[in-house]
Amino acid sequence: MEDKMEMDQAPVTSSTSAVPRACDACRARKIRCNRETPCAHCVQAKIECSTNLEARAREKRARILLTPQYERKIDQLDRRLDGIVRLLEDIKTQLVPSQRLPNNDPTPGSTVLSVPRLTSPAPSPASHSNHADTTSVVEGNSSLAAHSTFANDLLRKVVDRDTSLKMDDTLDTLRHLVNAMRQQPAAQETTYPRAKAVPLASTVLLKQCELPPIQKTVQILKLAKSEKATPLAWVYEVFPVHMFPETCMRVYFSDDYTIAEFIIVNCGLHALYWTYVYLCSPPDADEYRHFSDLCAKNMEVALSSLPLHVPATVDYVMALLAGAFYATEISKPSLAWILNTKAAELCQTLGYHRSETYKNDRAEDARHRQFLFWAVYILDKGLSLRLGRPSALQDYDITVPYPASDDPYRSAICAFTTLWTKTAQAQGLAYERLYSSEALSQPEHVRRSRVEELARNSEALEVLAAETIKKHDDWCNNVAGPEVTVFLHKADHVLRLSLLTTIYRAVPNAAGSATTFSPECIQAARATLDVHQECMAVNEKGNLGLLSSYMNWTILFSPFVPFLVLFCQVIETKDRDDLSRLHAFISSISVSSAAPENEGTTKLRKLFEVLCNIASRYVGDAAARRDTLVDGNDPSADMNDGIGAYLATLGFPSQDTHDHTFAEINSPADPHQAADSYRSVNPMLWMGNGTQLEDWFYSNQQMMEFLDDGHPAGIS
Repeated sequence: MEDKMEMDQAPVTSSTSAVPRACDACRARKIRCNRETPCAHCVQAKIECSTNLEARAREKRARILLTPQYERKIDQLDRRLDGIVRLLEDIKTQLVPSQRLPNNDPTPGSTVLSVPRLTSPAPSPASHSNHADTTSVVEGNSSLAAHSTFANDLLRKVVDRDTSLKMDDTLDTLRHLVNAMRQQPAAQETTYPRAKAVPLASTVLLKQCELPPIQKTVQILKLAKSEKATPLAWVYEVFPVHMFPETCMRVYFSDDYTIAEFIIVNCGLHALYWTYVYLCSPPDADEYRHFSDLCAKNMEVALSSLPLHVPATVDYVMALLAGAFYATEISKPSLAWILNTKAAELCQTLGYHRSETYKNDRAEDARHRQFLFWAVYILDKGLSLRLGRPSALQDYDITVPYPASDDPYRSAICAFTTLWTKTAQAQGLAYERLYSSEALSQPEHVRRSRVEELARNSEALEVLAAETIKKHDDWCNNVAGPEVTVFLHKADHVLRLSLLTTIYRAVPNAAGSATTFSPECIQAARATLDVHQECMAVNEKGNLGLLSSYMNWTILFSPFVPFLVLFCQVIETKDRDDLSRLHAFISSISVSSAAPENEGTTKLRKLFEVLCNIASRYVGDAAARRDTLVDGNDPSADMNDGIGAYLATLGFPSQDTHDHTFAEINSPADPHQAADSYRSVNPMLWMGNGTQLEDWFYSNQQMMEFLDDGHPAGIS
């Protein structure tokens, strides 16, 4: 061993005596030397043949051990290099050369503010969160940056006309200052200047989450890429197939992934596995269901760990949108509102709602981000009406075009997305113009005119729906099959009819009428429940397994007013046909045991069952009273009084006070008093939607007694 160590430490000179070295000339010319003295090449070239016999001793190399101390030093160097790169990127962003600015000079005589923008290259969905450092905050035309840009352009024009003014240096300084104001990095504007960066507690938590086996994930990704399942059409647009696998590999094999990427991967895999549960044989289906539940659990952990401040990147828009979709699927509208509102905020920060933001972007990137924005918009408007809250995105500030594509597959998706977007716009207008606090304070003639306008808009939506279906029906039948296509079309029709009912419900019937709601409102409610039955028949006949999605995205996504309107109609008119519609609706949403009910569906069904039982008892008691009325005695008067008490608890006025109350509020002196009076006679109005009625209903002790016993106390 000692001899070996001595040999390792000895110089290499001893080996040169055994094998002569090539001469200096041959080594310089890189040719083979015969190692003679002189060598053949030197003799032929008639040059001196010499060899440097001083061999260089091999340096002893120290063995490098990667101790924790070295690892800490390497990490420290990495952090410092990242800080230097970030600083250089900030300087580059703030000091943009003037020749890169688009030429948006206003026309002569125009006083409109011109706001040229530079859009930073958007990071791909697979990018890291540090790309937020190069993303600029987009500010509107009323911002100080916009006015400063206008003043700078005006000053430059004046200087260009007057050649005697020598202000080039001053103008350059001003231009750089204005550019820095207009292109403020999102990372700087959304962080606290004196806060130290601390790792999120969720980072450790996410690494403890179990993922499906990588072999199964690769298998499902290949399956999804080769066979595009129709229920996943939106998933393919939110998480493009060509980008999603790269993000999956990063989460599986790297520690350097963001919480947004973790959410994106688990949401996408959850949707993929759950979809193929219904497309595969039982052994694989059970395994896929387990993996889908596993990804859903991971996603809930990650979503609950999201901080208040998240980077303004496309990754986080996708993650928040995915979370909002998931919250809608599990009937958590308030949670979906929180996540989607944050996504809308990031979209506005990044300028996704402005068409000029995409001028310098690749067509594919622009199309993807525009689709993300419209998906956020659809949720925003639907949840606005569902929860009775003002929407986060305003129509007057949106200039981005509707989704469009030349690809046959995407063309159909874009066409239906446009239809859903316009339906969502109508939902937002319904809340803003009919159910907001400002709308409720308006006199009746104003509300009535708004109802007529929105009803005409609904008619236009039906025309657009018919045109869209006619144009893309063949493609839908080929891809999804005729039964699924019919089901989806009817589900959309139910949603639009429910919206029309909600619109008509916003104003009372004419004074002196026997019913609270107008004939148009009653007709729309009946049509909604009739089309619903057609939809359920298609689902049951084809064994499609789409009842759960239908309940979440059609019945629960917006306030399902038609059932409540017909309930009022039955109470007021004792109409047995409408009562049959109520019973049929309850039966249709209770028939499937294969699709598990979530909490929202269960509460809605129980609420409607209670109302339906009350209506049945009320109609039956009224008929019995007419049949057994003798000598002015009413043997069922006590029974009727008991039900009437519970109807009063629900807030429905008795028939004899109906006309009198409407006469009182027909011409009030104070509009606010009119709104209050109207809400007192029509509790369905101040209960902004079915959810509020449900929450109030469950907080009432008498109604809880009804749920516990199956009927109100005193009614047998």
